[in-house]
Amino acid sequence: MQIIKVRLPDGRTVSPSDWTSSPLWSSVEIAADANLQPLPAFSYGPGGEVPGSVGPRQGNEIDTNMQGSGSILAENEELMLFGLQIDLFQMFSDLDDFFTGGEAWAPSPPHVSATNCQRVLRSTVVEMRIATTKAYIQMGLGFFPAAQGVSMVLGAALNIEAAGADNAPFIGTNGNVSVGSGREFGTPYSVNPGEQFSVTLKFPFGGVVEPLVAGSAGSLLDFGDDTDARILARVYTIGPRRRPVA
Repeated sequence: MQIIKVRLPDGRTVSPSDWTSSPLWSSVEIAADANLQPLPAFSYGPGGEVPGSVGPRQGNEIDTNMQGSGSILAENEELMLFGLQIDLFQMFSDLDDFFTGGEAWAPSPPHVSATNCQRVLRSTVVEMRIATTKAYIQMGLGFFPAAQGVSMVLGAALNIEAAGADNAPFIGTNGNVSVGSGREFGTPYSVNPGEQFSVTLKFPFGGVVEPLVAGSAGSLLDFGDDTDARILARVYTIGPRRRPVA
């Protein structure tokens, strides 16, 4: 037997087949800058400008699947937010420049070095707003582990003893690859069709900087000589989503 329609207590009729677990996602890019502006995810659709990017560049379907111009949920969609997951990737414009003058143990992109990863987690606050009324969520980025990706398996050529401690990869991630490591909200949040919705990365120290060292005004993110390098943060919504039906 298949359930075709369900009548909700408020009188609305919904079809379970219209709902899916596939997330909305949106990406922003974090630069080595001591004066970073807030980076609003879900603020653009494919073809829109990716916040924080060089250029800025136009986003495509790997950057976001948000419909329309962003910031407002499409009229034919609906979200039940059980959580957020944020994945971090290293982006570069010149691999030679990335390693020249950078930390000797910096892993090859898209891996993020453990120190760069920890610096981002320490310095970044995630704020989620629905209908612009208030910030429903204000927490450090590390509160939203990605819970996805691949396990690191290092061969003999990348082993510390084989490569030497100065050249061994030193990789950081936001959480681990187990789906069970994702964190859920205590109660789910609803985003109704046509309602404003944003998840913004903010930098209370001004950027990814060292706030306790006198005279430390520069960014701590180490991208070597590649001034156009970025850390891409991709935000996923976790929970049922009413798929577009028209």
